[in-house]
Amino acid sequence: MRTRIVVDPSSSFGVREALASLPDVDAVYATDERAVARALEEIPVLVTKLWHDEYLRPGLRWVQTGSAGYERFPIEELRRRGIVLCGGRGLHAVVAEHAIALLLAAMRDIHVSVRRMADRRWEPHVGQELAGRTAVVAGLGTIGEGIARRLGGWDVRLVGVTRTPTSYRGILSDVRPLAELAAACAEASVLFVALPQAPETRGLVSAAVLDALGRGYVVNVARGPLVDEAALVERLTDGRLAGAGLDVVESEPLASSSPLWTLPNVVLTPHMGGSSPRYAGRFAELLSENLRAFHGLGPWRDRIC
Repeated sequence: MRTRIVVDPSSSFGVREALASLPDVDAVYATDERAVARALEEIPVLVTKLWHDEYLRPGLRWVQTGSAGYERFPIEELRRRGIVLCGGRGLHAVVAEHAIALLLAAMRDIHVSVRRMADRRWEPHVGQELAGRTAVVAGLGTIGEGIARRLGGWDVRLVGVTRTPTSYRGILSDVRPLAELAAACAEASVLFVALPQAPETRGLVSAAVLDALGRGYVVNVARGPLVDEAALVERLTDGRLAGAGLDVVESEPLASSSPLWTLPNVVLTPHMGGSSPRYAGRFAELLSENLRAFHGLGPWRDRIC
């Protein structure tokens, strides 16, 4: 049974390859949001990372996003209209590796040596150690749990913070609610931010949380608005924080005037933590399962509404 799908131009790297591998899919690659809206007059399925209200067409029946987060989507309106929204939980497990890479680069000052390569400057310097420290992992979904699993044998004490500690079933033994984030950071020198963006998590990493962390390291691979960026910059500038590894910022792309570009204790990547050559295969598997569900042949995977 063939299925027509509209693909928004915002869709992630690997989506085109994933759809090409599915023999019963006819994909329409729209060039802009107006073209998406026009195509949805006749096509019931949308693959997108972003949302525009023009996409609410009468025939729309299923929206598939490749993102783990879904804060951009009008959940209640989609539910009211009977439109299925499915997320991409599990597709971006590689973000856990990226988070650890950012931390190690910041702690060992690898980025400093990389910048000196252009001038052929051989200048050894002293980096910090991760072993023996305490790290807080804020957010224990696929990414946060992946960070914890990867650091399990690194002689690092791990404290988890999550919105639902009573329902947590992962590998960590010390798991606390969001309200105890500052207290957990007071015991730590590393904070990984891997929470989804939601009203209760926006600005969660506040000035008070950063001060509790002290001269530690912040790694954000979630969403920029979870961190008070002004407070972060202030503490990185005056040395109250030792460093930061950031794959996301409050407003993307990052403005050229931002001090985050030039602060010597910041490692910055352009929201690429989830990008991997293996993404297309994982997305194809997700789409295949949900195509079966769309035709009434199986359960939905990561259905949000």
